[in-house]
Amino acid sequence: MDDTGDRAETGVSARSGTAISMRWWDAGLAVTVVVMVVLATASSSGRVTASFVAVGLLALVWFVLARPVVRRDDDLLSLPAVAAVAAIVAVGGLAVAATPELAVVQAFLMPLIWTLLPGTRSAIVANVCLCVAVSVGFVVSLGWSAEALATAATSEGLSLVFSIALGLWITTIARVGAERGRLLDELREAQAELAARHRDAGTSAERERLAREIHDTIAQSLTGVVMLAQQTRGALAAGDLTTTRERLDVIETAAREALTEARTLVAATASSGPAGTDVAAALRRLGQRFERESGIDVTVDAAEVELPRDLQVVLVRCTQEALANVRKHSASTAARVTLTATAGTVALVVADDGRGFDPTVASTGFGLDGLRERLHLSGGRLDISSGGDGTIVTAQVPRAAVTTP
Repeated sequence: MDDTGDRAETGVSARSGTAISMRWWDAGLAVTVVVMVVLATASSSGRVTASFVAVGLLALVWFVLARPVVRRDDDLLSLPAVAAVAAIVAVGGLAVAATPELAVVQAFLMPLIWTLLPGTRSAIVANVCLCVAVSVGFVVSLGWSAEALATAATSEGLSLVFSIALGLWITTIARVGAERGRLLDELREAQAELAARHRDAGTSAERERLAREIHDTIAQSLTGVVMLAQQTRGALAAGDLTTTRERLDVIETAAREALTEARTLVAATASSGPAGTDVAAALRRLGQRFERESGIDVTVDAAEVELPRDLQVVLVRCTQEALANVRKHSASTAARVTLTATAGTVALVVADDGRGFDPTVASTGFGLDGLRERLHLSGGRLDISSGGDGTIVTAQVPRAAVTTP
């Protein structure tokens, strides 16, 4: 989902949460108004009209001043919020001055103050002002006496303590919720970034895999075609039509096999190598084809081994690469391919009697490096020994496929 979609979804969620919150506040006001009307009607003070006026002022202040500025995610102290709080303090004092029983209005006004004001200090100051206004209302309605002062001090002292405790608890919950929301957003961003990196890593790995497949299949086949074409040109220049026709047949066969490999690669099949579990037969066919194309004698001694298809592909590719190096670099006249198996390991050995090379010198080609990486991904390893009497390439793989992350 893009940024526009994220912002739209966030906006919808915010509007939905605000609608639910305002319904609760409206319900709280309705309950408060009903209770105040009942108390004003049943009060013995006789100031019913003044009480109803106080109830009307409460509703007016809520809908005109308080409701439009109820704080959601705003951390700034605004002038409309200050005006709403000042009106709330005045209404609280006037309501109690009309009828002492209307002090219950504090149950609605005190939480509302905590919601309107963004800071803890400002909310506490506003609650103190409300308690002072209500205390003055008590004195006005009950008269100036020690009993009225005691009632006001006791009632408002307890109300203030309860309001501060409840407000601090609600503020803490809100702060923890906001922090969890922030951490959740960060977690989602981290998950999105991790997913993007995994996709990039997967793309890179797939490119490397395709590069190895192309090198080990199509490139090797086309290399053989080029060498056969060169031999055919020499035979044709020498007037040897029989050899020319034979080489042309071999070129045609090699080209068809390269085309098959290309189609297989495009179709994203596992390989163009062995079918089923007959890796020994696949190695023998590969040896025969290489001998026909290169003129190098190839002896294949392969045991019948049951292997997963992925490991069969690895062994065939290793054999292709090793034989390709025999043809290009060793000047050898013979090569031997041996496949043996133990309880947990399968070993492939490709040996020649050519001139050899120094294995400690870093290679500039892709073949051996790609071969090592392919074996590593399969849980195997590659060993090379070379000298004046030839080169031995040994590839070892486990008998069970290794799953890489």
